[in-house]
This record gives sequence, structure tokens and C-alpha cells, in this order.
Amino acid sequence: MRILVVDDTEAVLLLISRFVEALGHVAIPARDGAEAIRIWREERPELVLMDMMMPIVSGPEAAATIKAESGETWVPIVFVTGIGEESRLAEAIEQGADDYINKPVNLRVLEAKLKAFQRTLELNRKVREQSTKLADYYARAEEEKRVVQHLMEQMVNAERLSDSQLEYWLSPAESLSGDMIAAARTPGRVLHLMLADGIGHGLTAALNVLPLTQPFYSMTEKGYAISDILVEMSKKVRQVLPVGRFVAVVLIAIDEANGCIEVWNGGMPTVLAIDDGGDVLHRWASSHLPLGITPTDEVDATTERYYFDTPGSVVAYSDGLTEARCSDGQSFGVSRLLDILRRPADVRLESVKAELGAHLADTAHHDDISLVLGHFGARLREAIRPAAERRRAFELAGFLGGAEQAWQYGLQLGAAELKYFNTVPFMMSFVNEIKALAPHKSDVFLMLTELFVNALDHGLLQLDSSIKQQPGGQERYLAARKASLAQLESGRIDIVLTGLRSDGQDVLRIHVRGTGAGFAWQAPESAGCGLALVQALSEHLAFQGAGNEVVAYYLLDTSLVLNP
Repeated sequence: MRILVVDDTEAVLLLISRFVEALGHVAIPARDGAEAIRIWREERPELVLMDMMMPIVSGPEAAATIKAESGETWVPIVFVTGIGEESRLAEAIEQGADDYINKPVNLRVLEAKLKAFQRTLELNRKVREQSTKLADYYARAEEEKRVVQHLMEQMVNAERLSDSQLEYWLSPAESLSGDMIAAARTPGRVLHLMLADGIGHGLTAALNVLPLTQPFYSMTEKGYAISDILVEMSKKVRQVLPVGRFVAVVLIAIDEANGCIEVWNGGMPTVLAIDDGGDVLHRWASSHLPLGITPTDEVDATTERYYFDTPGSVVAYSDGLTEARCSDGQSFGVSRLLDILRRPADVRLESVKAELGAHLADTAHHDDISLVLGHFGARLREAIRPAAERRRAFELAGFLGGAEQAWQYGLQLGAAELKYFNTVPFMMSFVNEIKALAPHKSDVFLMLTELFVNALDHGLLQLDSSIKQQPGGQERYLAARKASLAQLESGRIDIVLTGLRSDGQDVLRIHVRGTGAGFAWQAPESAGCGLALVQALSEHLAFQGAGNEVVAYYLLDTSLVLNP
């Protein structure tokens, strides 16, 4: 140790200094309090041996200055005191002095005290090092949390969570949440919702759910079904997360146009469909394992559908809500949640927050809490007006006479490809890249879907649409479609999109042709509301032959094209 020895008596100063050096330490002499302060500032010794009574600045005054300037660094100060200085010694110790030794100095006692302080200083040094490391670790952890939180905010896309059909609440147990809520609409205006719960909570759990966002948003934007999105999510989770990490997920699709709610529940609490009075219309219990547990090719992507004929809400939540415990260990519970959901629809979410707050009182919840309310039955899709009312007067025949082909994109699918290929979402990737088409992608998606489904279901597979109108008909129709498609051995569907341009005006031509027998498109039971929708959107719609070929023209509003 470097020890500052302070005494105004030369003999005492020399004795203590020589003894300190004999013990292997470095002695730094000073002859009064003022010199001691100056040397301490220059040398910063680890320990001070100081006389009480000295000229210019006394020992206690010098000790007070050294203690004040040392800050958080501990500098032991030991007073060397004589008889009759006990009262001032008590004051000095109260002001920060650490120990004392009487004159005449007992060198054996001094040696023992120096050894004790050396041990304490070494321990103090280790504590400071650990404190510095902990501070650095904390700073890095906080920066990592800040970065992850920024990434989550960007990847979750909060703007899409402001959908008028959606209400949600997310309360993390720590600064980061392992629960994630995401929402997006397909080009056909189907609302997709995702509620994911990563194992644990905090930073680790938050990182678990991040891989889900990319496939959810990108595939929803292209019009893929939630069953297809689920498969890609499973691939991402298996690829990115370490072994032993998994994510409980519920995916929901609310299709207002067809009055259908589709749900896949893997490891989450039971999802509910309730009417406006809070009565339960349908339940989707978890029937699948969380993502990440089984290989992707073993994941069952089968969804469960419910067709509604009354307005209501889909309710999904994480187990952190119902398992939140108050100070006496009582959980919030499912029954309490169901009672709150019977309250008016416009106060349900706030009521859950208030009731949970009252239940917890001053107790912090130890798991992330999330709640999603997806409303249905309002038929949010805007009414389709006739083309003549939607757009300025347009003469198609005159346009076609002088139009040039700006671009063309075609796709030909045989029987083998039709069994597995997601045709319309695949083509929407191209549609989104064409500037003139992108602002109209919702209409284009609806037209492509209807014309392709007609060519496949009625033209090639010869399915009967009237099945859908019967009780339970939607499920029987989908089952028949799946079986017929699996048995399809021959046939082909060609789809060609062509961009026509003349005098600054663009028109999309959609040409769909199948090699099947066609269908009676003029019959009301065959046409249905789908073809009526295409007719309303199109400038012109014409079937040819036996109904196995159709051409539709769609007027593009070039004023909607965004310049880069």
C-alpha cells in the first residue's frame, strides 16, 4: 500500500515511516495538515496515518477535506493520538475517521491494524470492480432492451393496430413484453389477427416472438390464408429459436364479406366468439401444440371455422390475464372475465383494465397480460357502386381501338400444380410491384379470386354452389372441394393479366380460361354474389364458350399512383 504518514514531530514521522516501509509498504511523509492535503491530491495514497494536533491545518480538518474529496472511493484515515485528545478524537471519528492508535505507538498493534485495513481495502476494491461491471452490464442490458423495443415497435406496425374493427390491451410484466399482438388486412379486406405468447417474459420472451411478424405481415398483404401463414411461421421459429424455446400462438381471420371467422389455436387460452350481449356463441379451445415444439412437416395447420349471422366480438387473451394473482394468491379467473364481457361492448376493454387493477391492488402482475377484441358483423366493406357512378364516363370500345399493350403477366397451372399452389396470393406479388395496379390491389384481389375460384371449383371440379346455402353447407362444400381437388388428374387453368394504355389512361384486362366443362354462369344459383361483385367492379365482363373462359376489364385511376 501507499501510506501517507502525517506528523509535525520529526522523530515520530521518521519512526512510523521506517516501520511502514519495513512492512513492505510505501511511506509518503507530510509534516502538517495543509501539506497532507496537497500530497493526497497529487499522490492519492490508499491509507492515511495522521497526527491529531498539528500546525496550520489540524488532523481532523485535513481528514474532513480528504474524505470530502475522495467521494465514493474509500480512503481509511487512522489517527495517531496522545493522552487528553479523546474528545476531539470522538468528533473526528463522527466526521469520517476510521480508526485510531495511541501514542506512544505500539508497533505490533500498528502492524495488525495495517494488515486489517489492507484486507478491507482489497475487498473494497473487488466490490468496486464488481459494481463497475454490474453498472456496465446494466447499461448494455438497457441498451439491448431499447433496441429490441424499437424493433418490436417497427415490426408490429402500430398503425395497423388502429383498425376500427379491433380493440386491444397489452401490459408487460417488465419493460419488454413476451406477448405480441399484430393485425393486418388481406387485399380482400379480411382482417387477420395474431396473439403470440413467448415462453417466460422480458427480453428473452420478446425475442422469441419477433420471428413471427415477417411472415404474418408479408403473407397477409399478398392474400394468403392463415393456415399458409402458420406453416411459414413454424419454419421461422424452428430456424431462428434455440432448442427448447417455443411460442404459443392464436391466428384469427375475420371475413366480413362471407360471414366467417377462422381460428388456429396452438397453446393459447380458449378463444371466444360472443354476441353484443356477451353470450358465448362459439369457443375455440387449443387443439394444437405451440410453434417450435414439433417439426414443421408435422404441424397440423387445420383451422376451425364459425359462420356468424349476428354481430359480436372475438375475444383472445394470454394466460397472464386470467392467472394474475392478488396479494392473497387468488387469480383473476375466467369466470370473472366472462362476467365483465357481458357489459356493453363499448366499455368492455376499459372494464377489464379497471377490474384487474382493483383485483391486483398494489400487487404487480408477474406475467405479461394481453387482450384482443376483434369485432365482426358490421360488414365494414364499402358498398360497391356501379362503375358508371364510381368513375368518369368511359367508352371501353373506343379505348380498345387505340390502346397499346404496356405489360403482360401470365400463369398456366396444370392439375398437379392446382393441388398445392396458392395462385392468387402468388400473382398479388406481381400486382403490388406495378405502380398502376398497387392502389387498386384490393379490387384486383377480389376479381382474381372470384374468377379463378369459378374456373377451378365450377369449371374443373364441377362443384355445386347450392350446397353452401344448406345448413352446415359451407363446411361440406369445403370438404367436397378438398376431396375433388385431391382426385383431379387432368385439366389446366390459364390466367393472363394485361396492362392496356392509351392517352394516359390505363385499363387492366383479366383473362381466365379453364379446360373444364365450364358452368352455367347466367344461372343465379351459379353466379352468386361473387360474380355480381366482379360485374360491379368491371367496366366490362364477358363469358365465352360454355362458361370456361372469361374476360374482365377494370379501369385504373392513374391519379392514385404514388410517385417515388
